[in-house]
Amino acid sequence: MADGWRDASTPTGRAWEGLQPGPELSRALADVDPASLDPGERVSYLAASERLAGWAYVVQARALVAVSDAVHEATEGARGSVSMRQSWVADEIAAALHIAPRTATVRVNAASAVVRDWPLLGARVASGQLTFAQAREIYEGVGVLSGTLNDAGEDLSEVAVRTLVRVAGDLPPARLRERVARVVASLDPGAAARRRKDAERDRTDVSVWAEADGIACLAARGPSIDAVAVHSLIDARARDMRATGRAIGDERTLGQWRHAALLAAFGLAPVTSVPLSPEASPAVVVDPARGDDPTSRVDLARDVDPALEPPRVEVRVTVPLSTLLGLTDSPGELDGFGPIDPELARALAADADWVRWVTDPVGDYLIDSGSRRFPGARLARFLRERETRCKHPSCGVRSRHCDADHLPAYAEGGRTAAATMSPTCPRHNRGRDASRWRVEEDSPTHPSGPPDPTWVSPLGRRYWTSLPNALLHDHIPLRT
Repeated sequence: MADGWRDASTPTGRAWEGLQPGPELSRALADVDPASLDPGERVSYLAASERLAGWAYVVQARALVAVSDAVHEATEGARGSVSMRQSWVADEIAAALHIAPRTATVRVNAASAVVRDWPLLGARVASGQLTFAQAREIYEGVGVLSGTLNDAGEDLSEVAVRTLVRVAGDLPPARLRERVARVVASLDPGAAARRRKDAERDRTDVSVWAEADGIACLAARGPSIDAVAVHSLIDARARDMRATGRAIGDERTLGQWRHAALLAAFGLAPVTSVPLSPEASPAVVVDPARGDDPTSRVDLARDVDPALEPPRVEVRVTVPLSTLLGLTDSPGELDGFGPIDPELARALAADADWVRWVTDPVGDYLIDSGSRRFPGARLARFLRERETRCKHPSCGVRSRHCDADHLPAYAEGGRTAAATMSPTCPRHNRGRDASRWRVEEDSPTHPSGPPDPTWVSPLGRRYWTSLPNALLHDHIPLRT
């Protein structure tokens, strides 16, 4: 999705928009039936209810911490391990709230994080500046830094929290998780590399478990670079197989073809594929070079046509030049995964084909195809490298699967140029008119920068989107 977005709608004038979360806001919302409001006011009411929910969450978090302290005080001097003492707290809360003890423990730990460990997070949630989901992404990510001090004697987790709360309010949890990982790796790159190596040793495995309706999940957990490469290869092979299968009426979904491609790597075929008719199997085609006889049939889900070249898979890693030169320890970015520690980024760069993208204004940078409706390959590649995701608020489609979209639309005078085009997924590009979303374009501040539109929803709400640079660093410690 867009790296983040901000509600830029004109205030409706309703009382709840100016109230801080708390009893007054609760009364203001309770006195109004949202179904009686105008469309735009309903969205404003919904946003206010979310701020109130954050305040209520912190109220309960303080209660959970207080009950936890009371149990510890009541059992002081009793013999028992730390885990036993925690279980006594869980039993007390579970009985009061009619929840499982394990759930109670999870709630107490979360409450302690925002009330006691990082109170700045609790204050931001209570004031409506952060949602609980955003706060959770931060405290779960920065916990690995707790207890590690910088040269000034500050706890690195506190430094990370102060850095992240400045931008977290505009980010959805998925994008915030990536930002947290980037900050954590930047603040303690050595520890990030050690954690990665430990995780590779302790957590790399392949497992299977049952799901409903005769389905099972086969999961491979391992180094991110391997996982991204394998997934890309499976996806590329599946798309080739689907294209061939459609020629004979095979309508399996792309997901089914991915499963078939995975099995094909081991010489297997899906055992539950149902033929379209008794005479033909949807997974079988005739090799025209060998004729229509039983030995000429090729099973798409198991055999590889020797005439086909293996799909070319590209695993993209973006690394700052300063990291490669050893001037900083800023993390790199693995496309399709997120931040990776600088040690791994350097190792990958040492054995890779490089594509140079200069982000400083060095001249001769504007790419423009003039009056052409569709961009050339060079411009399309530039757009997808400059912006990583669909520009529509809330959309998570990565730019490599997006259209090169004119903002404003080509029919409305949009030029085919870097300054007036952005990646937008097919759904939000081709269905924009039908969905009643529209964009109001503001000229970019930089001649090679992306368009900076305001997205207007069908209910009239206005959203400013923000997108990261190729590498966005919140903390770049230069080596001394």
